[in-house]
Amino acid sequence: MSLWKKYFLVLLFICFASITYGQPEHFTRDRSYDVLHYKLNITIDEKLKTCSGETSIRLVPLRPSTERLEIDAGEILISAVRLGASQLRFEQTGDSLIVFLNKFYECDDTLMLTISHSVSSPKKGLYFVSPDSGYPNKHEQVWSQGAPEDNHYWFPCYDSPNDRATSEMIVTVNEKFKAVSNGKLIEAKNNPSMHTTTYHWLEAKPHSSYLISLAVCDYAEVKDLYGNVPIINYVYPEQKQNAVRSFQNVPKMIKYFEQETGFIYPWEKFGHVVVDEFMFGGMENTSIVTVTDKTIHDSRAHIDFPSDGLVAHELAHQWYGDLITCKDWSHVWLNEGFATYFENLYREYSLGKDDAEKSLMEAQTGLRNLDDADRRRPMVCNKYNNPLDLFDSRIYGKGAVVLNMLRDFLGDELFFKSIKLYTERNAFRSVETNDFKNAIEEATGHNLYWFFDQWIYKAGYPEFEVTSKWDKDSRKVILNIKQIQKLDSLTGIFRVPLDIEVWVHGTPIIYCVMIEKKEEIFSFDAYQEPQLVIFDRGSKILKKIQFEKPLEQWIFQLKNAKAGVDRLLAIDELRWYVSNELVVNVLAEAVVNDGFWAVREDALWTLGDAKLPSVIDTLITAYGDIDSRVRRASVGVLGKYRDEKALNTLRYAFTNDLSYVVVATALRSLIKVDTPQTAKYLSDAMTRDSHSEIIRQTALRLLGERGDDSSLNIIFSQTQYGVEQNLRITALDIIIERWKEREDVFILLLNLINDPNREIRYAAIRGLIKIGDERAIEPLKKRLSIENNIRLIDQIEDAIINIQKANIKK
Repeated sequence: MSLWKKYFLVLLFICFASITYGQPEHFTRDRSYDVLHYKLNITIDEKLKTCSGETSIRLVPLRPSTERLEIDAGEILISAVRLGASQLRFEQTGDSLIVFLNKFYECDDTLMLTISHSVSSPKKGLYFVSPDSGYPNKHEQVWSQGAPEDNHYWFPCYDSPNDRATSEMIVTVNEKFKAVSNGKLIEAKNNPSMHTTTYHWLEAKPHSSYLISLAVCDYAEVKDLYGNVPIINYVYPEQKQNAVRSFQNVPKMIKYFEQETGFIYPWEKFGHVVVDEFMFGGMENTSIVTVTDKTIHDSRAHIDFPSDGLVAHELAHQWYGDLITCKDWSHVWLNEGFATYFENLYREYSLGKDDAEKSLMEAQTGLRNLDDADRRRPMVCNKYNNPLDLFDSRIYGKGAVVLNMLRDFLGDELFFKSIKLYTERNAFRSVETNDFKNAIEEATGHNLYWFFDQWIYKAGYPEFEVTSKWDKDSRKVILNIKQIQKLDSLTGIFRVPLDIEVWVHGTPIIYCVMIEKKEEIFSFDAYQEPQLVIFDRGSKILKKIQFEKPLEQWIFQLKNAKAGVDRLLAIDELRWYVSNELVVNVLAEAVVNDGFWAVREDALWTLGDAKLPSVIDTLITAYGDIDSRVRRASVGVLGKYRDEKALNTLRYAFTNDLSYVVVATALRSLIKVDTPQTAKYLSDAMTRDSHSEIIRQTALRLLGERGDDSSLNIIFSQTQYGVEQNLRITALDIIIERWKEREDVFILLLNLINDPNREIRYAAIRGLIKIGDERAIEPLKKRLSIENNIRLIDQIEDAIINIQKANIKK
């Protein structure tokens, strides 16, 4: 799943960030049988919202004298179980189907069970989406989401990641639809008398049951080819032209990943299938990735929202997650951390090292914010209520950062040698973290117990206090380095290899050191006082750092550091000196001349804080930058200046810029500097279509800041059923933030907990928690009795508890 800088995952992080050690332990599930093959022969009725038919499971007992089998079956209605021609006795208990065999079977027997079953509107696993009066243009569709353990809610299976089997999907659907599944399409057979079509898909290579997928809709195909691998993307007919843009780099990505993994793309095809109301950005189902239909976008949205990150992440999963699968969810970083890092490797390959290092530095920032004392946990953690509790930046971002630190320590040659050995050795297997560690140690000869212990099996990061001085007599620069992090059972003194860069007379020298004590002193030759000392060149290490340097060094670092992230760190420090003329000049120079867009962007935002008339021309000139992120910063800071030239630039950007994000930012600035025309600008913005309603969302937020009754009325109108989902959620967030004391807001939220859209229900429940009115408890209990979304059930239960606690305190 792609939880990487995607809106969908931001919601997930908010839901599950507060994991604690009071949660139950989970271990790799015991298997009493080995599934060899699943064969589903089912019919989908999109009108009745049913799935019915048979699932055949070919399996081998793993225990001698096996007389019963336990199969995961959720709330599926089971009508019969057969073994060959023999009807078998069975019972359903909770989520389990217990099958009583007709005799004892041994470990050399192969059994073929056939289970007749049906399900209607399952709680999870299989989702039915239909148009209605509010959203008449929705595409009618049915799609599955198996991860982490949801497929057993619509077909019986062994639903844990430590088993692999081949799979077959024979599915009959309305003739107006296409049915898409894993592997190779064997046949599509029309049934004219029934007005249906039967699709037969075969995945001939073993994969985990949570990766078995189905999507049904009136799809059009967008095809490509990489060698002998067909690339087929299934999209809505009206999306065909734009879909080419979203998926155009797939062949290049496959070639790159084959090169770095040393393993040829392993599946029969690759492609994507778009769905509506998806809860994630993407899901790495074997050979056919499910993605949100929002990832298909027009040429203007492509400026700011290219799909390459999502596509690369899910493609990387075809190796790490599908070909090699974590044995249990405590080791899920082997899926998600690897996919995130390979996404970043492709970023480095396609956009350059500076872009990739910036992405990893942002991941470090997110981890530091999350991994505080109250919410600290190891990457490998088996304490959770639901496997989704683990799916946050501590496996995505930290997994990528840890792999990058490992690469930096080993060097590219040994790192990728290790990756290739790990991939080859564990192909089509379920793994745990030691499998990766053992492969590295065999490939390189390094004993990496210390590395895995501190970064993966324990938690936290080093916090460094660094001081530097030049000793004139010895002609050496002396660094005193202390680790000042709080020590406990999870966080100790770290062993950290890193690079220290010392600049003398315009020449950098890089020293590789190993820090492994609470306090250490290093000295390096410097025949004159250094112009600059950089601790951890390229910001490779997950850490906090206190390193006071004179202003001259920060200026020199911005002008001369080779790594873009080091120049960005210099700008962060120079923010404190924006009244200094020398700092203003060096920032202005960076805005115009730096080769890395992020440095130009950050320099602009910082330069804007100076609020000096002398910099206006530089800010306006920056609007001509080819990169929309720099133009966005330009129009953002111009909102601080009441200047005619600045105003004209903002008007031009609002009217003409191709980037939706730049237009939205220009709107915000115009409201600040051309206040008399506020109503005109907002009225104009509310007529503008844009990707994910970016422009209208910005207009709503600005209306919220006005705070008058007419603004409230407009915002209220955007909460109605039929309005685009992003706008509804934004409107609700504004109302809850600014008008939560109003009775009509409370009534609105009570009504919306029964909205057909689950994300709106989620936002409404979140709002009721903030309001804390005990009158919400009974309506929430009523909703709880009929809610069929597991995530919302958990949220409603939490809301009831939180509101009750808030009223006890009152």
